[in-house]
Amino acid sequence: MSEYEVELFRRENFSRNRCEKCGKFFWSIEKREICGEPPCDEYRFIGNPPTKKALNLHEMREFYLSFFEKNSHKRIKRYPIVARWRNDTFFTIASISCFQPWVLNRTIEPPANPLVISQTCLRFNDIDNVGKTGRHLTLFEMMAHHAFNTNEKFVYFKDRTVELCHNLLLELGIPEEKILYIESEWSGGGNSGPCFEVIVEGVELATLVFMMYEDTPSGKREMDMQVVDTGYGLERFTWLSNATPNLYEAIFGDVLSRLKREVDIEENENVIGEYSRIAGMMNVENSTDLNLLRKKVSERLKIEVDELVRIIEPLENLYAICDHTRALMFMLNDGGIVPSNVKAGYFARLLARRTLRALKYLGLNMRLSEILKLQISYFKRDFPELNENKEDILELCDVEEEKYENTLLRGRKIIAKIENELRNNGIREISLNHLIHLYDSHGLTPDIVREFSNLRVNIPEDFYIRIARMHEQVEVDNEELEIDVGGIEPTTLLYYENQNKRKFKARIIKKVDNFIILDRTCFYPEGGGQEADHGSIDGLDVIDVKKIGNVVLHKISGNLNDVVESQEVNCEIDWGRRLQLMQHHTATHIINGAARRVLGNHSWQAGAHKSEDLGRLDITHHSRLKREEIDRIEKLANRIVEENREIEIKFMPRDEAEKIYGFRIYQGGAVPGGEIRIVNIKGWDVEACGGLHLNSTKDVGGIKIINAKRIQDGVIRLEFKAGTALEKYLERRMEIIRMINADLPENELDDIANIFSVDIEKLPDTINRFRSELSLNKKKLHDLEEKIYEISGKRYEFGNKYEDIVIDSAESARKLFRDWKSSQKDLQRLKNELKNLLIREISDKFESGVERNNVKIVKKITSLLSVGELIEIARKSTPTNGLLIIASIDEDTANFVVYSNSNLNSLSIARKISKMVDGNAKGDKSLAIGWCSGKNIGSVIENGLREI
Repeated sequence: MSEYEVELFRRENFSRNRCEKCGKFFWSIEKREICGEPPCDEYRFIGNPPTKKALNLHEMREFYLSFFEKNSHKRIKRYPIVARWRNDTFFTIASISCFQPWVLNRTIEPPANPLVISQTCLRFNDIDNVGKTGRHLTLFEMMAHHAFNTNEKFVYFKDRTVELCHNLLLELGIPEEKILYIESEWSGGGNSGPCFEVIVEGVELATLVFMMYEDTPSGKREMDMQVVDTGYGLERFTWLSNATPNLYEAIFGDVLSRLKREVDIEENENVIGEYSRIAGMMNVENSTDLNLLRKKVSERLKIEVDELVRIIEPLENLYAICDHTRALMFMLNDGGIVPSNVKAGYFARLLARRTLRALKYLGLNMRLSEILKLQISYFKRDFPELNENKEDILELCDVEEEKYENTLLRGRKIIAKIENELRNNGIREISLNHLIHLYDSHGLTPDIVREFSNLRVNIPEDFYIRIARMHEQVEVDNEELEIDVGGIEPTTLLYYENQNKRKFKARIIKKVDNFIILDRTCFYPEGGGQEADHGSIDGLDVIDVKKIGNVVLHKISGNLNDVVESQEVNCEIDWGRRLQLMQHHTATHIINGAARRVLGNHSWQAGAHKSEDLGRLDITHHSRLKREEIDRIEKLANRIVEENREIEIKFMPRDEAEKIYGFRIYQGGAVPGGEIRIVNIKGWDVEACGGLHLNSTKDVGGIKIINAKRIQDGVIRLEFKAGTALEKYLERRMEIIRMINADLPENELDDIANIFSVDIEKLPDTINRFRSELSLNKKKLHDLEEKIYEISGKRYEFGNKYEDIVIDSAESARKLFRDWKSSQKDLQRLKNELKNLLIREISDKFESGVERNNVKIVKKITSLLSVGELIEIARKSTPTNGLLIIASIDEDTANFVVYSNSNLNSLSIARKISKMVDGNAKGDKSLAIGWCSGKNIGSVIENGLREI
């Protein structure tokens, strides 16, 4: 009891009661038998608000924040809903998430202590219940006051927390007797503590958590920092004060009103209110729960279940649309999310496509972006950043809706293919695993599958909760050398003290495997996408550098037999490599800033790699880049290079950096530590980055984007060259141009490479090959034309269509490719003509031939036909009791086929022919093929048959 008996309860003579229904202990000013929390009791405020007056979201938020400001708390701005500062979660799921792990593990100080915040939060664990229960949301605002207590500074804990909460509720006008505090226990993330659930008229308004224990295998241990972690639901407070039939009616204002005007919906406040009352008493998790809820409501209202569904389902869809579009709006606004099928983008697409299906169900002829526009207009007063990013948000919605429409066009074929496979295996139902696959891989929602499929489709009511749970886990890269560096002093990082230092002396601390550990180093270890420095340690080649914790390890080529621990060594950096890596790394930041300005604020870094030869930047974007977009990014990047902007690099306290520059500094993801290294390209790009950079943009020397490709849904990879690598690249391009044609314009080289679908490096050989093949095809065409003329008297002149082509432009390359392709088709056409003529000729010879020992034998010499074509001729022309020997001579080589529909053995004959012409043969008694030089095969077949 002492865990929960706070000063307020003692002073005001609160009663500690035990609920007759659930057995929980709770505190109230009056003696009570029931704890007041559903399912023990139902909502009692609907139509009868317990507050002094009705407040909207804005008013309630301001009331709360101002109250705590008056009570010595500092108001701080909300954090982004996309948790870029963390690597263990995609989204901010609670106000305390903003301060994990850095404040709670005492790496940094809190932004204020105590503080008050109204934090937008996002959770998907109840997504299937949104709209149905009257209270569930994906996005909600958690109003909170936090205090962080340490041995050095005690702020306040249980007594003051409960007193502040109680006074807030009283100031809202809530009668004291309606306020209940249920005792509970909270745990999460390895911590735990007692908590109170604050109930008023059946609704849980707040949770007051006292995070004070660390859970260990041996039991609970008091934390060094004891935290007041409160959460007050803004939307629930607003609902309570308005006493509307459900939460959605209280918070979505003009947006919901406008949508209702667009749809012919029957509104019955009595039905909606009763539905919410009973839903509040139930934990609706599946279709059974939902059906039970509807049955109970229909019994209480004395109407049929079908009639209830007719009234309630359209509203449920409207409420879901309001919730999902509000959540989507904040996701697209807050940090580098593009709807896709991976990572955080998966959840944006989930919201968008559920909304689009709800719009279809309602027959509501509105675009997704149109509803987002309404949401922005409604919420921009409190969140002006939404209006600033409006065009970007709406464009992302339009692109996603277009992708969804394309998905529907492909959907029938995809589902039909799966149906056929299932039917062939005797299966008459599309399983849950298939539904998940169809959604994750093709974006086809279960109701689309049911609509398009002729098989049985059972859709779990919690389908979206299940798939959200599958995708919530963030993949953390834990790849690290398995070398024990325990007990080794941290390496002094000289490259941060002076990144231009090329030579230095150091002492060998330890050698392990083929690594050397120094007491100090200028060698930059691989990290942040930047490859490691190379160089030498006392003449030994350093080929890689790694960092484990605070210890740097230098990988050596060769053995370490002569290396002595504790000796002093002379070390030197490969400066050419270091400079190039810095050029590529600085260019990465410049291009990132350019991409954001050209493509929109949704463009964030999604990955990067900087090698000596190439730089690579992955950015979030919804579509493949157009040529003009790539050119604009490149032009803008080079303008920044030319402007010779200063690059300021300094270590800053994390909280100070976040306050000054915002959370966009986390382009490369979460950065550990209380102090973070800020790389500031003045007036252009600011990032938290541990990599090495130049002092000025001018030193980058120039940037060229050589490739842009979509590597996954919602992510574009830009490959580029900068500095010395660019100079080498341009020199090589000119060399390639000279190899092709000195008059070829340099800017057409990429187009020519695209025409032939090869890298630029392969262009000279590729063009020569195409020209040679076209020339050879011309000769083959003439030869085939002559063959056909000899047999049929019919004249073709395909070969005269083609001329030698000089490659002096992209258009001439296009003509070479077209002519080559056309000549291939002409060759095939003439070969088919020749095949048909030969089939008729050989068939006639068999018809008129004389049998010898009951076998008719025909032999034929031709040219320019493949083995496959010879076999086709043989099969179509050789009768029963026939044997055909046919050869095709092409320059100095020949192929031949022996085909027997008789008692003669094809393979035996083919081997005898091969022996006479120094060739080879394989096959069986009915079909054998041989190959040899083209020199004597004709005379052997024509004249040597008797000997064979």
